Amino acid sequence: MFAEERRKEIIKTLENSKRASVNELSEEFDVSRATIRRDLSELEKNGFLRRTHGGAILSASSKLEPSYKEKEDHFAKEKAAIGKKAADIIRDGDTIYIDAGTTTRNIIEHLNEKNNLTIVSNAHHIIKRIKDSEIDCELVVVGGNFKKTTEAMIGPMAEEFLQKLRVDKAFIGVNGFNLDAGATTPDPREAKMKEIAISIAAENFFLFDRSKWEELYFCRFADLDMIDFVITDQLSGEKEKALKEKNIQVIKA
Repeated sequence: MFAEERRKEIIKTLENSKRASVNELSEEFDVSRATIRRDLSELEKNGFLRRTHGGAILSASSKLEPSYKEKEDHFAKEKAAIGKKAADIIRDGDTIYIDAGTTTRNIIEHLNEKNNLTIVSNAHHIIKRIKDSEIDCELVVVGGNFKKTTEAMIGPMAEEFLQKLRVDKAFIGVNGFNLDAGATTPDPREAKMKEIAISIAAENFFLFDRSKWEELYFCRFADLDMIDFVITDQLSGEKEKALKEKNIQVIKA
């Protein structure tokens, strides 16, 4: 088992038992205690857990990020409806940014009737869908370091390139959302890309289904006062009221 695979399994073990000792993990994964200590140090550095005397406990924001493939079938109907609603907002001639994600990708199939679009994206799966479509658009591809799990371009080169652009609308994917923390995601590098996309857009739209409510991840990339619109499939009246009090417009799919 490679180190990255073992570290994911360590997090899963902690998610089940909440805490584990170095000795227990060493036996479970059949590696030395020194190897487990290195694993725990690396996971702590990335915010997934907290070291304790002789072991570790789960961090409150330690959720592992599922891969693009693992997420694509979850709430598929809801994501499709959210994507269509987002596409309805796009006008002929718009310049738009489409973030990586299994919800944002659903925008693409509803753009065939639009004209003269400019689409900016850092996501391989979105770029491929546009390439295979008949959409009337100029496609601007953000290059950088390729993250295999989410199929997103990230890192300093991607950040520098994106900062130089301006778009009418940015459609942003979300891993976790709540009224206290705002929008969160597991990876600081993806968080930075999302922050930049928000900053270059005249308007931003946060797309997420109801399963993302109350999920909390390592990196906050947007407070509520940074958000213009939320497009979602379902939310309580109390949450809708709270968003509107923050001048966030809610669009239900």
